[in-house]
Amino acid sequence: MLTPGNPVPALKIETVAGGDFDLERDKGENGTLVIQYRGLHCPICIRQMGEVEAALDDFAELGIEVVMITTDTAERAAETVEKARVSRLRVGHSLPMAEAREDWGLNISEGREGTAEAAFFAEPGHFYISPDRNLYFAWQQTIPFARPAIADIAGGIKFALNNGYPPRGTYTGAL
Repeated sequence: MLTPGNPVPALKIETVAGGDFDLERDKGENGTLVIQYRGLHCPICIRQMGEVEAALDDFAELGIEVVMITTDTAERAAETVEKARVSRLRVGHSLPMAEAREDWGLNISEGREGTAEAAFFAEPGHFYISPDRNLYFAWQQTIPFARPAIADIAGGIKFALNNGYPPRGTYTGAL
């Protein structure tokens, strides 16, 4: 289980633009925002991808590297990037399903017959990770709806950085 204030798993993933994204290497001065999206079949993901690209300068001002990742194949991820009409956003693909669930705590769905959904795919997740690779916050969802707004994520990170606000949800002792 991912717990704020503790290390996240390694993340090294191939990108649509070529090369890879490595969480250990490719981090901003103030950390990294990793956003898991469902895949090509999801119009909400395509819209969100455009919103994230539009906010890249805001995140850069905060010293935050941003990457969107998916369990989709390279081909499907490239098609998603094309549909979203993004060019600056780093998009990783082919996250192994077992890593999505066991390492990142993402919920896995089985594709519905007769749809464009992949056979299996991970549901959305947002992870803000500090430069020392410790989790600051995580948000995981079981459905495509009700995602946090990108402006709210940027605003929350800005507040935390400006005020030294600690990660919350760190208690793991007996209750």
